[in-house]
Amino acid sequence: MILSIDMGASGTKWALYTGSGTAVADGRLRPLTGHLSAPEARREMTAALAELRAALPVEPCAVVAGVTGLQTEFRPGLQQELGSLFRLPPERLLVTDDLHLAYAAHFTPGAGTLVYAGTGAVAYHRTEGGEVVRAGGYGYLIDDLGGAFWQGQVGLRRVLRQREAGQPETRLARHVFGALGTREWGEIRSLIYGEGRAAVARLAPAVYEAARQEDPDALAIQRRAGQELARLAEVVLGRTGRNALATAGGAFNPLVREAFHAGLAPGAVTVVPSVPPVSGGFTLGLPLLAPRP
Repeated sequence: MILSIDMGASGTKWALYTGSGTAVADGRLRPLTGHLSAPEARREMTAALAELRAALPVEPCAVVAGVTGLQTEFRPGLQQELGSLFRLPPERLLVTDDLHLAYAAHFTPGAGTLVYAGTGAVAYHRTEGGEVVRAGGYGYLIDDLGGAFWQGQVGLRRVLRQREAGQPETRLARHVFGALGTREWGEIRSLIYGEGRAAVARLAPAVYEAARQEDPDALAIQRRAGQELARLAEVVLGRTGRNALATAGGAFNPLVREAFHAGLAPGAVTVVPSVPPVSGGFTLGLPLLAPRP
């Protein structure tokens, strides 16, 4: 059995696979990242992994963890923790970044480009030699245009400015305030600055719902998100010379996806069907099960 864990800033998914690739169990956990500098973050990671182990119907023979924002210095410690928790030797463990996991779910090395739009946004290609070609993915403090954080941030900013200007409440405002559960600035401030980027990213579905109801500001946000994601794709496609493309991540709602495809050069790409990134753990985990001399 291979346990795959996809740790993300908006949520963590896991799945348990047989050696033939059949998923026999799966679930979700709290948001987890590789930013483990603070003791509180490390305690959060330990508690979540213990919850995961308790939820498994059987013990895995190998574990693959794809971790967003994985900091190199914390990789050995996380691998050691997984080994102790699941009683596995180092050769049965792989701790990597979440993009490697998602890429393996869609492509063999060198075969194509993955555009991932979750909390953040990045275009990613992994060569046969293991080298990475990417565009974007700089984090929400710098860029990540098109991702869920950006969509939520722009939507929230727009409705707050509309309200302070005394404008009538729009569909976008109703959906955003509804997702927040309040219209009071003090409560909004506590929520956003207390929970951080995950709280802002959770507003992206509200922006999408407003766009579905033809709110002009929400529609503009969806179009811009798709255009920015298409730009990332074009950069990496141009650098690699490969025309296969796949998309993944919760920020790729139908309207964003439509704008994304409209932003690509006609006939330039072959689109590969999207699959859950967590399934990449099966592909990466199979070599871990190979007999060792």
